[in-house]
Amino acid sequence: MLIKAFRSTQIFPLILLVILSGAMWMISKSVSYRVVDPNGMPLYDLVIALIGYLPVWAGPIIGFLLTTSQAIHLNFVLNKHEVLYRSSWLPALLYVVLIGLLPPFLWIHPLLFVNSILIFVFDRLFSLYKGNSPLALAFDSAFLLSLSALFYLPAVILFIFYFLCIIILRPFSWREWMAGIFGLLFPFFFAFLYYFLRDELQLFYERVFVSGIKRQIDLQHFFTISYTLSIAIVGVLFLLSLLRLQTNYFKNVTKSRLIQQLLVLMIPVCLLSVLVSRDELLFRFNTIALPLSVYLSYYFLTAKKIWMAELFFLLLLSSWIYNYFIIQ
Repeated sequence: MLIKAFRSTQIFPLILLVILSGAMWMISKSVSYRVVDPNGMPLYDLVIALIGYLPVWAGPIIGFLLTTSQAIHLNFVLNKHEVLYRSSWLPALLYVVLIGLLPPFLWIHPLLFVNSILIFVFDRLFSLYKGNSPLALAFDSAFLLSLSALFYLPAVILFIFYFLCIIILRPFSWREWMAGIFGLLFPFFFAFLYYFLRDELQLFYERVFVSGIKRQIDLQHFFTISYTLSIAIVGVLFLLSLLRLQTNYFKNVTKSRLIQQLLVLMIPVCLLSVLVSRDELLFRFNTIALPLSVYLSYYFLTAKKIWMAELFFLLLLSSWIYNYFIIQ
């Protein structure tokens, strides 16, 4: 009866959400938890250095706080901008389940921090639609997005998503575009300045422009047969969500329709960032959980047959159990 409970906005589902997130991290700590090595990007390397001074148990607690706060913040942003036709806790629930669906997702890795930044980016980008201060919003969202690339360099591909939002949500304004471009450049400018003052500019230059992005796309590590069941269930739910969204598309207000379009476009952009990543670990798919959680929650929110929605969610949880306790 989880789906029925989370279709409301009462406080009880929020308590269940915290318990579920905590249980996932506890199981991850005992089954597959690890900390991904520094990747040469300054912000992630700094975070890993700080975590190194903490006790071993502090890492999973940080991960739990990050993923739980991300789920609640994402839910708040979606409700604020009326992305779905009514408010519920379903986006938060689906995000927590998807973010923990594969064991490598619940490691300490750079995308765990990138996702937190991206939700703030969502809030500012979605506010661009008929916003009162578009220059500030364009700069802030671009600045934050550029910060995420200082955690994980392939996140620069998400700049494509930023420009798609500017094109779709706003009429053309060269001032807004310039504000966004300056916002994208500033974090890297200050990073280069910092390394220049430390006489380490060449190392950072090589990381960003020489070895940070894979030039030749290699698909052999793209799919993992071990997690086929989970991928299939999520794929079916996503298709059902798109069909349901198509049926109700013109019933939504214009802003909701535009944001829904953008979140669909975000999925191939995220996949492109996966393809150009030099990492071959599955955590690089982590960002896709953000748009997918929105669409899967739309299906569960609009499902007329509650028993079918509960069955699909049970299958999703079963695949999670299979990934942690059988494959591992």
